[in-house]
Amino acid sequence: MSSKRNTALPSWVFQYLALYKRHVVIALALGVITSACSALLMFTSGYLISATAQSWTTLFSIMVPIACVQLFGIGRPMSRYIERLVSHDWVLRITSQLRRSLFGAALESSRNGSSEFSSGEYLSALSDDISHLQNLFLRVVFPSVVSFALAALVALCFGFFSAPFGLAMLIALFGIVFVLPYATLLVTRALNIRAKSLAAREYDNLADDMLGAIDLALARRSEEALARHAQTDSHLRKAKSSIRMATRSLSLVATLVLGALACVIIVWCSSTFPGNTDSARWVAAFVLGFFPLIEAFAVLPDVAQESAAQFASLSNLDTALSGHAAHEVPAQDVPAPIVQNSTRPISAGLSAVVFENVHYAYPSSSTDAVNGVSLEIPHGQKVALLGPSGSGKTTLAKLMRGMLAPDSGSIALYGRTDLAGPESNRAIGYLPQKPYVFDRSLKDNLKMAAPEATDEELVDVLKRVGLGAKLQQLENGLDSMIGETGFGLSGGQAHRIALARILLADAPLVIVDEPFSALDPKTESGLLDTLFAASEGRTLIVITHHLARIERFDRAVFLANGAVSLDGDPAKLKAAHDEFASLIDFDRAFRIAR
Repeated sequence: MSSKRNTALPSWVFQYLALYKRHVVIALALGVITSACSALLMFTSGYLISATAQSWTTLFSIMVPIACVQLFGIGRPMSRYIERLVSHDWVLRITSQLRRSLFGAALESSRNGSSEFSSGEYLSALSDDISHLQNLFLRVVFPSVVSFALAALVALCFGFFSAPFGLAMLIALFGIVFVLPYATLLVTRALNIRAKSLAAREYDNLADDMLGAIDLALARRSEEALARHAQTDSHLRKAKSSIRMATRSLSLVATLVLGALACVIIVWCSSTFPGNTDSARWVAAFVLGFFPLIEAFAVLPDVAQESAAQFASLSNLDTALSGHAAHEVPAQDVPAPIVQNSTRPISAGLSAVVFENVHYAYPSSSTDAVNGVSLEIPHGQKVALLGPSGSGKTTLAKLMRGMLAPDSGSIALYGRTDLAGPESNRAIGYLPQKPYVFDRSLKDNLKMAAPEATDEELVDVLKRVGLGAKLQQLENGLDSMIGETGFGLSGGQAHRIALARILLADAPLVIVDEPFSALDPKTESGLLDTLFAASEGRTLIVITHHLARIERFDRAVFLANGAVSLDGDPAKLKAAHDEFASLIDFDRAFRIAR
């Protein structure tokens, strides 16, 4: 993660503010009105209390103050409620969009491996940095702007009665609004940077240890990992405690200064209204009216302290989202339409996949992972994509799926070169090496691919992938919980559920990535039978390094060093190439021995 700290707001933040400028202006105006109502409520209350304490006061003379008390008493909660609705609405809209953008940035980086952020750092950005951005508006920018406006209004009000005193109040409030927050930033800046660094490191280490929890347990290093996390947590608590202590000290200074100003106001009232029978009323009114404003001004050191961490988080977000579409703010804040996978984008006579002199190299590599591949796969063909580890099989599949863009050359799916993003999902069904089964019901797992599918369709597709007997064994049928990561399912059954999703999505091109690596020979044979039966009328591409049962495929494409070295009918390749035949015999013997 970059250590660069930038206290300037990135341009895309201002673009979001401009997009919701009406919400921003309304929220700020309501914030000022709320604080003004609080001050005026106490002002009129102080005047009313003092007036009613005097014997000569008549009911008629206090009718206006009574009406003002009622007006400001009702106005304060109403304006506060509406202000919270408006401010939270636009802030949550912004953070929601940024979360979607951050997920997109993480997805892009996982595709090309070019990000400087690790999984733990993305987790930190999602759970911590975006929350800080939300607080940046609600707890820093918003109260700061409101307090600036209130300071100007207070100085104007006192200046109406006495210009010198109004100027003195402006200078005093300027010290509270600007000087104390700046002092807080200077005192806590280094502590905030350290706390942020410790928190990000803890997220990174925690994510790493969670992903490798099994290996830690087998190596008997779990206790060591827990001790390391406890030590980091202890340092983080100490840093945060130091920040709180410094901030509270400066908040105390602000409160004492404001209390001193209240005493100064009493003296000023006594000198401004000398010998006036209404002087007592004005003293109580001005002093009590000033007390609610202390709430707005005294929190500014806390606001400044929070801003340091939030600007650091904003810098991290800017780095994580760099180059991503998050910076392209949408003209309208409406959700994108969901693309349904219901119609196969097939035109008669078109090939399923066409590669033309495709090259691709990962950013961190100096050699091509895919080196000049030209390949055409007709629709309906069953193709085995073979080769040793590192030969480019998975990269070729990612290029087909649109997860990677070729450095040169072209790729077409069913005659189209623009099938990217959701559109590629309509054409391609993908079965990964380790399919993920969610901690939900069997029905929910299946309906992810086809939300409108009926129970009858779900039962039918389960039978087609060979899970009819398993369904009958489940106590609650389709509503049975099958557990996180497929708990209670064998590896072959998890693959079959993933295959059922592909069939429900009705994708014409099915790519299967190393489906047999963790399966025993019997399960492998059964899954292969299911794949061939279920993909009838579809194009099937199976990525594997196993050559056993290769004769069942229409075609075998063998990759070496990112290029196609062999391509053709498996039986003919075996007869024409002794090395290929020996590899098949060795793999078959190994599988039997296992």
